[in-house]
Amino acid sequence: MSARLVVMGTLLALAALRVSVLEAQDRAQLTEAQNRAGQQMMDRMLARLDPYLIREAEELGLYDREALPVFRGMNPFFLRGDFNGDGGMDVAFWVREPESGLTGVAILHSTLDTLFVYGAGRPGPSPDGEMPNEGRVDTWHVIPAGHVTEHHYGNIPSIGVVEESSFTFERETLEFVFLGKSAFVFYWADGRYWMFWTAD
Repeated sequence: MSARLVVMGTLLALAALRVSVLEAQDRAQLTEAQNRAGQQMMDRMLARLDPYLIREAEELGLYDREALPVFRGMNPFFLRGDFNGDGGMDVAFWVREPESGLTGVAILHSTLDTLFVYGAGRPGPSPDGEMPNEGRVDTWHVIPAGHVTEHHYGNIPSIGVVEESSFTFERETLEFVFLGKSAFVFYWADGRYWMFWTAD
């Protein structure tokens, strides 16, 4: 009789343990769902602060925020400028490829006809498709039109880039900087972006 009671007691304890494990799993799933919902709500709120061109591109289906979320870990996470020299205000912004976590830069022209994405698991705009340091840099800024660089590295004669010769930027240009080390630019010419080094 006592052995049967022990077995029954053990079975009841196991059942109670299973219930508590299931309850803990349910709580964990609920917490995870709440965290996801909270993150989605935060993303929607932050998206309202994004530049107009980004939101407009999303509405037009040109930019898919879920496939390539805005990456706000770079400060500033977007820059404006007339990168293609057509007189309109373009925007460049950081993005992150969700699966790999790799970051990169997306560029939208004011005409909203194409989304250019470099890095975030995609090739860069250099002749060999290089994207330095997998898209991670220390800082970035816009070089003004008319700026002359005396020291740059790389040969792209078709757009006037000849190593160890001065080069004048004809339009506003994105420069990416590794502090104390090197820098490179994305420069628009002949209907596309080109990458070359401005410091090494």
